[in-house]
Amino acid sequence: MYENITVHGIVLDTSLLKEYDKRLVILTSELGRITVFANGARRKNSQFTAVSQKFVMGSFILRPGRTSYTLVGSEIKETFQELSRDIEAVTYASYACEVTEHFTAEGVGGKDELNLLYVTFKAILAGRQSLELIRSIFEIKLMDIEGLGLEMNKCVLTGSDKNLDYISLEDGGIISGDILSGNNSSRVKRPMPVSGDVKYAIQYILSRNLSEVYSFDVSVYVAEELAEISSRYIELHSDRHFKSLDILSSLTLPI
Repeated sequence: MYENITVHGIVLDTSLLKEYDKRLVILTSELGRITVFANGARRKNSQFTAVSQKFVMGSFILRPGRTSYTLVGSEIKETFQELSRDIEAVTYASYACEVTEHFTAEGVGGKDELNLLYVTFKAILAGRQSLELIRSIFEIKLMDIEGLGLEMNKCVLTGSDKNLDYISLEDGGIISGDILSGNNSSRVKRPMPVSGDVKYAIQYILSRNLSEVYSFDVSVYVAEELAEISSRYIELHSDRHFKSLDILSSLTLPI
């Protein structure tokens, strides 16, 4: 028999099992992304009803099994219930959970990803930035946490700090325009023009700690350019179609 363990995390997703049980996907700081079974969570007056909801943050007492865990106790820190009261807010939060689940793994501590998810929920609820900007910041910062951050201070191919007017996601960062006008232009993979404001925004996101990463705003035009870059960067490093994107697309369709 394994001894019970206590982990701290956020419920990324839930699904129904049998008549009364639930399967939870939880991102934890200690064990990364894990699967947890909450037996009887759908029964009336179950102690696990409240904690087995999406977005809930807290501590979870688990009984380890061979390939999963069983929930035996919990203490809720925050429920983020307000997210579920707005269709756009809950969809963007669900997207953040879905992407986080994809890029994390069991057995690899997820403290930074967990903290990023927490401040992202807080930013969505605060409403000081557009949801699209919050999504872009989240995507860029998550990629950085996963070791896929962009080089934004010097040309990733030549090391030059002059004429940094392009970005190549495939090459991993900023590109000097000088290389595009020379014989080495064929070395650059799919260069995109990048404005000074977007370049600065990405530098800001990469250089700030998680408590500060949502402390700025940009114009609509900068947010649109940043969104194109961040979404393409996620697509470059993932072969998965995120279901939340379909809902996001439907929310932005003209009536």
